[in-house]
Amino acid sequence: MAVEKIIDLVGNSQESWEDAARNALSGASKSLHGITSMEIVGWTAKIEGNEIVEYRAAVKVAFVVD
Repeated sequence: MAVEKIIDLVGNSQESWEDAARNALSGASKSLHGITSMEIVGWTAKIEGNEIVEYRAAVKVAFVVD
């Protein structure tokens, strides 16, 4: 029987929320193995001068515990 752990992460991008989510997964995969799923929890953005300068994706990443 497999056991999974879920962690909260925030990815960011200067291009889009989709890229921010991809960056969160990319960063997680550098140190976690056996990633099974990712849930998008929320989208936020950093604003400067009435412009979006950074997109942020809050995610939950599930992975199998060895």
